[in-house]
Amino acid sequence: MKKIITLCFAVLALCIAGCQKFQLATVELKDCSANGKTMTGTAVITDNGGCTYFIEQGFCYSIFDKVSASDVYTTVVTLNRATYDEQFEWSYDLPMVDTVYYVCAYVKTNAGISYSETTPVSTLINNQSK
Repeated sequence: MKKIITLCFAVLALCIAGCQKFQLATVELKDCSANGKTMTGTAVITDNGGCTYFIEQGFCYSIFDKVSASDVYTTVVTLNRATYDEQFEWSYDLPMVDTVYYVCAYVKTNAGISYSETTPVSTLINNQSK
């Protein structure tokens, strides 16, 4: 039992040594628009000194102006990066036209979840919006 506890402490110490700051990454929504039901977007993640292991990244959308990962969301790609900035893009068919959706990008890291600012995106037919 003592060996298992010692091993757990050693692994914990190694994780803490490799990720000392545990600061949230930031994510900025660069562009998001819709043409009919198809929404496209681009976001940039910046590592602010925590671990560079991004567990998950993606975007959230809702018909309400308060958006979070508990709303409908789609995961883009899991990243394992050694750089400070990473850009990702998406294209997604939303469920309804003639609707205003509120969209934000997000990233999950060892320090928690970060969200971009929320932007409205209209799926009005023959209308492209930002």
